[in-house]
Amino acid sequence: MVLLEAPAGYSKTTTLRLWDEADKRPFAWVRCETRYNDPALLANVIVSSLGETSIDPGLHELLRSPVPDLNLLLERVASAIRGLDPFVLVIDDAHLLESDDAWQVLYSVISALPEGSQVAVATRVRPGLPVGRLRARGELFEFGMNDLALTRGESRELLAGLDLDLGERADEIHEKSEGWPAALYLAGLAIRQGSEARPETVEFDGGDRVVVEYFRDEFIKDMPQEKARFLMETAILEELTGPLCDAVTGRRDSAEMLNELAGENTLVVPLDRNNSRFRYHHLFRDMLRSEMNLRDPGAKPGLHRRAAVWLAANGDIPRATDHAIAAGDFELAGACIWLDLPDLLSRGRVATIDRWFETIGDDRIAMIPGLLLARAPREIAMGRGDETFYWLSVAEREIAEDSPLFGDVLTLRATTGINGARGMIADGERAAGLMSPTSPFQVAAKLYVGIGLGLTDQENASAVLRESAREAAMISGIIQAIALTELALLELDSGRVDAAHDYASRARDVVERSGLRILGVMSLVYVVLALTKAERGRVEEAIVDLETSSRIGEGILDYIVWHEAQLVLCRCRTLIRIGQFAQAESELGRARIAIGRVPDSPFLERWLEECEGELEMVRGSGGTTAVSLTRAELRTLQFLPSHHSFRSIGEQLYLSQNTVKTQANSLYRKLGVNSRAEAVIEGRRLGLLKGE
Repeated sequence: MVLLEAPAGYSKTTTLRLWDEADKRPFAWVRCETRYNDPALLANVIVSSLGETSIDPGLHELLRSPVPDLNLLLERVASAIRGLDPFVLVIDDAHLLESDDAWQVLYSVISALPEGSQVAVATRVRPGLPVGRLRARGELFEFGMNDLALTRGESRELLAGLDLDLGERADEIHEKSEGWPAALYLAGLAIRQGSEARPETVEFDGGDRVVVEYFRDEFIKDMPQEKARFLMETAILEELTGPLCDAVTGRRDSAEMLNELAGENTLVVPLDRNNSRFRYHHLFRDMLRSEMNLRDPGAKPGLHRRAAVWLAANGDIPRATDHAIAAGDFELAGACIWLDLPDLLSRGRVATIDRWFETIGDDRIAMIPGLLLARAPREIAMGRGDETFYWLSVAEREIAEDSPLFGDVLTLRATTGINGARGMIADGERAAGLMSPTSPFQVAAKLYVGIGLGLTDQENASAVLRESAREAAMISGIIQAIALTELALLELDSGRVDAAHDYASRARDVVERSGLRILGVMSLVYVVLALTKAERGRVEEAIVDLETSSRIGEGILDYIVWHEAQLVLCRCRTLIRIGQFAQAESELGRARIAIGRVPDSPFLERWLEECEGELEMVRGSGGTTAVSLTRAELRTLQFLPSHHSFRSIGEQLYLSQNTVKTQANSLYRKLGVNSRAEAVIEGRRLGLLKGE
């Protein structure tokens, strides 16, 4: 059996006509009517369509009887059909058959088909046939909406046949109509009626008069009021499930209603094999929304709000936000955005956040705490300095210290580092004390405490940062990446280059996996990775990461003071390591200014002094040397004039013998020598070692 199951306007009949023209077998056509629910009448029509000459005369007599025995009728029909030559029987408009007896007649025909024969059923709804049984036996060929939809090229041809030259807009209409032939034809008519002078400028959607009238006639006019109301109320949703539709409509049987509508092919499209998730055809949804606006325009805000509340309660915050905004409930929208902000930023959903903010407007944002608290982090992540401090100042003004949200304000303040390293620690610790232990922003407060501890050379910095990275793994890719990067910096400061490279590589992996390259703050990740590679002598790779950092961080300076200071210092050190001294000199000047904004930071001051010392040494050599040793290599070099073994040097430096050996081989290569003795001589010549 061939089954064509699709709504009106999908060219089911046309498709069968084309098959008829191409097939050499005779085609018998039965176009169903409501009266064919009488099984005897249907049997009579089918037999007549096949021709009377080869049909048992007794069957005709039986068919003419007022109330024939159904079983006998089915038996006689099957017996008559078995003896016929191959044919194709087309049952068109089969959705008009609603009686089980009528479907039994048709199934008896299918069961008795002679070899080489087929039955084709065209219907708008699921047929009353044992489709599963036929499918399991391999006796069913199915064609649905997707199969019958026009391709992009066919859509263009159809519109061109209406004397419309729409160019690329034809593709837009194809997408909106989802290849539905009737919809495309209606679109063409609507566009022609809208503007014959410039058809390419005419908009087309499910609210167009031509489309609305078609949908009303084909789908809504004869539909029970309860069912039509359900369709219009749930049309506000992009995706439909039983529980969500129950929440929106106040019903308790939405799942059953959706399955019924899908079975009736009311342009309800299943999204999974279990028929638990659905959507409406795009144009059909637009029409339903237009019809709802006409019939009950005041109902929409309430419908949207109920959807928002249910979605938020069930963890779908982005969709909840969309519905809250549509309902005009900006307080709810603000709460949703603020609660989901770490996840949104971590997945790079900045465009979504911007769309919400643009819709809501800055005036409303300034009056709603949740929106205020979301706006500043968005600007921080993107590296917009002036906007960051503006929205932070508004938040500090509008959210009082006794507010449950004041801890979040302190976290934002700690993020910027405007009160110095010790201020980051104080603000972060106070924020953590004010926020709920379950707040997703606890880990952010902890991160900035860890950064502050690292900048002030406090011993527990690594432990706090490791804890931040671990907790952030399930909450925020941004926080995780920054925590790992800060750990890499601490390892570099201690001369553990391999450990630093491991942390920096893990941070880079988080950025790439989460799509966070669009965020300016991630520039630090790549410059630290570049520095670890430069320290290991992987110059070409370091240059690539340095360039990546520059692209990501373009225009982000002067807004997060600790971030800027670390960024320019790492860039300066990397440039020194790869021998680009002129550029390093330029970065050194910027580093001095940046570090001046971060008081009480021995870490930054120490790195600045080391960069100044190394560049001074280059200047003293006339700028001709390309030697650039890491801090760890310089420390190892100081031991080379002694008679200590690598094992003994390692014990004094609290390093393994292999690590000391690796550092020694690296400095041999950089100095262009082949032995320990030659390294000592070259080190003294360059002024890296004192003595003769």
